[in-house]
Amino acid sequence: MEATGVLSVGESTTALAYIKARRGLSPRQVKVILVVCMLAVGIPVGAWASGSWFAAAMSVECTIIGLGVGLLIVQRLAGPSMRKALAARGQAYEQPLTLRLTPEALVYDLGDLTMTARWPCVTDLYQIRKYWVFLVQSSAMVLPRRVFATPEAERDFIAEARSRMTDAARARSPDATRFVGG
Repeated sequence: MEATGVLSVGESTTALAYIKARRGLSPRQVKVILVVCMLAVGIPVGAWASGSWFAAAMSVECTIIGLGVGLLIVQRLAGPSMRKALAARGQAYEQPLTLRLTPEALVYDLGDLTMTARWPCVTDLYQIRKYWVFLVQSSAMVLPRRVFATPEAERDFIAEARSRMTDAARARSPDATRFVGG
């Protein structure tokens, strides 16, 4: 059984950020903590230094707005600059992807790269909004959910993958269990 589609540069990183969140903090939580700390520390220190709570609050709020604008600019520039860097190296921004389930292993073909993981080394299967992520020892195989033509095709594929995983891996993969209804 196999799933075939396209994976764009950066999608694996995006998917893994949310996997890390399951074991710690999500990217959004990190941003909220930073803003709260900027307010909680910046305003009192600014008030102490300037003698004015209002001036300190305005200063910190303007800094937060500047941070937000800076983040937007970085996000807007990152995609085009990554595409240019890849093109200069002769690499495509999107790579063809095939994930095959064989009796012995999970086979991940991404462009010219092939990774093979025997089923005992597949440790987890996570579902996040747009992806399925197979954790394979210390690596990840990311499968966009959009590659499936129907919800039934997705369910069948995940059920088949889950059936080949070890009992311990299935126990660490509640998303797959919930998704297939078993």
